[in-house]
Amino acid sequence: MNFKARLMIHELLSGLTFGIFVAVQGMLILEKGVEVWQIGLLFGTVVVATAVFELPFGALADIHGRIKVYQFSRVFFILAIIGIIFASDFWLILVAMAILGIAEALNSGTIDAWAVEQIKNRGEGKKLQSYISVFQSSIAAGLAIGAILGGYIPNIMPPLDNYPPTTWNLILTATLGIIHLAVTPYLFYEGEVRAEVIDKKEITKQIGNAVKFSFTHPVVRDILFVGLFLGLAMISIEAYWQPQLMEIAGKPTYTLLGWATAGYFAMAIVGPILVTKIGEWTNALPAVQLKVLPFILSLGMFVVASQTTIGPYLAAYMGLMLFISMFNAPGMTILNNEITDDIRSTMQSIYSLVLRGGGAVSAFAFSVIIKQWDIETAWRVIGVVILVFAIFRVFNARKSR
Repeated sequence: MNFKARLMIHELLSGLTFGIFVAVQGMLILEKGVEVWQIGLLFGTVVVATAVFELPFGALADIHGRIKVYQFSRVFFILAIIGIIFASDFWLILVAMAILGIAEALNSGTIDAWAVEQIKNRGEGKKLQSYISVFQSSIAAGLAIGAILGGYIPNIMPPLDNYPPTTWNLILTATLGIIHLAVTPYLFYEGEVRAEVIDKKEITKQIGNAVKFSFTHPVVRDILFVGLFLGLAMISIEAYWQPQLMEIAGKPTYTLLGWATAGYFAMAIVGPILVTKIGEWTNALPAVQLKVLPFILSLGMFVVASQTTIGPYLAAYMGLMLFISMFNAPGMTILNNEITDDIRSTMQSIYSLVLRGGGAVSAFAFSVIIKQWDIETAWRVIGVVILVFAIFRVFNARKSR
């Protein structure tokens, strides 16, 4: 099986595993007795745990090997899911979410960076955005299939004493995680050559070089700011779209949640391909694409916050997810073309860290707004903040000319 097909299988399996979980994650957390406003705190815990470890683990991947670090990420992911299964109150779920954040930190900048390195080594650097779009669409396809299955699993599986029906989603998620870990050597059999570095100062130096590069390189710095504000919107939507649907529709069925989540991931399949095609048709470079997208994102936040019935709400939600999914292909193309292989994993970890930093602000700060007012108000405030940022970028770009 060729390189591209194996990477697509990896992305499909990753998506399928997470899709089964994410289809009912909001309902699952609420079924364990967590209050709506506390959901943001749980998501924020994942973000903070990831942020604490992201850079050192990214540097670790650059120095000691990306595949090896990725395998450790799968182990922590499996442990986190098992922890959520047995967690019986908010604080135990919080601990499991922290472990999930560590798994995300280990995963960040591993296989993605390894794949970019392989593509460039094959002399196919000009096809990088095309590859990224295909891989992103593959994981989205896996997420969509997983989400649909995830909506049916609680209904068709036998009841478990003292556990909510959504526990089966977690059991299958952990099982698929184990299978994925087992087939990793085959999926990435090209391997990699990394000099083992014992001196811990090398990791600190690696991080320092990447951080300095981020601050001094204007293009990279701009991409990081885009990631910050994208995270602000994305984490808030991910955390609260299911609770908001429950607010509108009462308690929806697991099947509705599964199909709605699949609709979001279907948009995520279309998004990266669509933005690439639009760029080709209009000759709009990735930098131009990233000038327009924040304006559309801001408008999307206002539209989804204004819906009061199920159909329009789900349509607005899926449209917003379409626009969010469009950011990655041009953003990663620009970032990967500006950085070198020796700091690629670390730089991707920095981008992910900044993205999650925006998410952390969203998760913690806007939980207060949601507790005092409502979800719609929080989303409108985020829309205003992103609009101000989008206008500032346009004027700043003109001033720099």
